[in-house]
Amino acid sequence: MKYQIPVLALCSLFSFFPLSSEALITDSNDIGHAITYYAEDTLFAFDLDNTLIAPSQHLGSDEWFTHHLDELMNKEGMHRNDAVQKILPVYVEVLRRTDMSLVDASIPELLEKMKKKNIPMIGLTKRDPSLSDITLKQISSLNIDFSSTSHVKEDHVFEEAGGTLYKNGVIFVGQGMNKGPALLAFLKKLNKMPKRIVVIDDKLSHIENIASVVEPLGIDFIGIRYGKADEKVKAFDPKIAKKQLEHFHRILSDEQAMHLLKLSD
Repeated sequence: MKYQIPVLALCSLFSFFPLSSEALITDSNDIGHAITYYAEDTLFAFDLDNTLIAPSQHLGSDEWFTHHLDELMNKEGMHRNDAVQKILPVYVEVLRRTDMSLVDASIPELLEKMKKKNIPMIGLTKRDPSLSDITLKQISSLNIDFSSTSHVKEDHVFEEAGGTLYKNGVIFVGQGMNKGPALLAFLKKLNKMPKRIVVIDDKLSHIENIASVVEPLGIDFIGIRYGKADEKVKAFDPKIAKKQLEHFHRILSDEQAMHLLKLSD
C-alpha cells in the first residue's frame, strides 16, 4: 500500500497530492521490501526498536518507556526532560538484564545481503546517547552491525543537534531532538549527499519528520512505515510491565507476570 505525500501535507497519512519531487511513504510488514528501493547513491536508515529489535517481554519495550513517560508527564505534571531523566536509570538497568529478540528473523540475512552489495546503511534511533554502549551490544548479539556500512567511520557528537551521538554506524538522537534534524547533522558530515534516502521506521511521525527535513535538500525520499511489530505494541499491558518491574531482580516473562496477576486478583 503506497501513499504519495508532499512534505508540506504530511500531517495526514490519507492526504494525496501530486509531487514535484520524488517523495514516497509506504506501509509494509515485509522488511525485505526495503531493498526494492535501492538505486545508485542511496542511504538506508533503519530504526531499531520495534523495527529491528524488541525485548522479550513488556518491560523495557518502547511502548513501556512511552507509557511510563506519559504517566510521569500527565499524572505527575513532570516536564518531559525531567521525566526522561527519571526513567533512564531504570531503563538502563532493564536493558542490561533483558534479552532482545529480532522483530523478523530474516533481518540479519537482509542486512548482510545489503552489506555485500556495498549499500550504505546506518541505524537511527531515539534511544538516548547514554544508552549507546548497551544498545550496540544488544544489536551485535543479534548479528546486526552498521559499523562498516556507513561512509562515516569515526564517532562524532553533534552539539548542534542536542548532543546527538553517531557511534559505530548508529545515530543516537539527542534528548529533545527529532530524528530529522539529527539525520541532517549527519548528512552535513558526508563528503557527498546521497541522491536518495530510504527510512524504515515503525512510527509514521518519525518518517514524516525526517521527510520534512530531507525533501528541501532535493534528495529523493522513501519512507517505509514498518508494521511487523504492530500487534505486539497493541497487546502491551502496563499491569504486566508493572509486575515485571516489581520482580526486577529476575525479569519475569509475560506469562509468568500474567500468572502472578491472576493470583493477586
